[in-house]
Amino acid sequence: MKKKEPMPASLGDIARMAGVSKATACYVLRNRPGPSPATRDLVLRVARQLGYSPDPRVASWMARVRDAKGKDLLPLAWLNTNPEKDAWEKYKFFTPYLEGARERAAQLGYRIEEVWAAQPGLRMQDVSRIIHQRGIEGVIISHNARHVRLDWEGVAAVALEHSLLVPRLDHVETDIYFNLHVALKMVRRHGYRRIGICLDNNVDQHTHHSCRALMYHFHASIPRAEQITPFYYVGEAGKIYSRREKTVAAWLHRQRPDVVIGHSNYLLGWVRAAGYRVPGDIGVVHLATDDDVADWAGIHSNRRQIGASAVARVISRLQYRQFGIPKIAVNFMIPGRWHPGKTLLIPKPK
Repeated sequence: MKKKEPMPASLGDIARMAGVSKATACYVLRNRPGPSPATRDLVLRVARQLGYSPDPRVASWMARVRDAKGKDLLPLAWLNTNPEKDAWEKYKFFTPYLEGARERAAQLGYRIEEVWAAQPGLRMQDVSRIIHQRGIEGVIISHNARHVRLDWEGVAAVALEHSLLVPRLDHVETDIYFNLHVALKMVRRHGYRRIGICLDNNVDQHTHHSCRALMYHFHASIPRAEQITPFYYVGEAGKIYSRREKTVAAWLHRQRPDVVIGHSNYLLGWVRAAGYRVPGDIGVVHLATDDDVADWAGIHSNRRQIGASAVARVISRLQYRQFGIPKIAVNFMIPGRWHPGKTLLIPKPK
């Protein structure tokens, strides 16, 4: 006769063993303010001893309840760290993230509230106060700031893309290594052999030099005559745009690539300003064709899915009451897919 499995520990079991009320035990396990540090440590120690774990069905039930209350959507903060307040609406290469996030949030019973963290004169303490005063527990960090020093107590947070360095949060980001690999493979299928890479140095740095590493690997597999020295530039805005145009032109004339793969919506203009026809003389491939360069050849990087996945991840952390900075941050890599476009010549059938 099989022995009965022991019943899982309940909230009441923890409260009795710790000598506290069920409400206090609940507050500790949900990481809510109120209980003293000593009480918090005691309750958590007892929970570990009893092997307590929350029932995942509760999270599912609560999600259904929220879905049924279309007029009572819970808020999630979209922390806008861009110097421009309307950047996520104004620039087409940003909007897919926010659109995907809003759509997924509504499906799960939440709404997105933008908080402009880069507002002149606004300190991070002020941003934390705004978030707490609005009753917001879930925060999505947009991808411009490298350091965000919020009050993380009682906040579940996820970061978009690669730029955030401090603190180490869960990230949902483009799998740029995979996307560049697909782009290299596809342009060779189109018959191009001298493939140039033209990237903002920040993209390479934020992805821990994965682009540079892939190019070393790629060059090791092709003849030396087909190898093109990659061009990594610093920034592309404001006064240095004309200078960037000249340096790209010099690189093109020196290296003479058949095709250029890049991540800037200025790339097509740079190639044409250097005196080349696209795609007649040089093909151009973009690594994120989601919106503003949708007629280019390249990689559709699924930015809407990245925004949607960030929402799903932060809601998951909320449902399991996983607040604060995680001990071990997790990166969720979203792969893109090949996207045909007018900036490449159609390969001739063999």
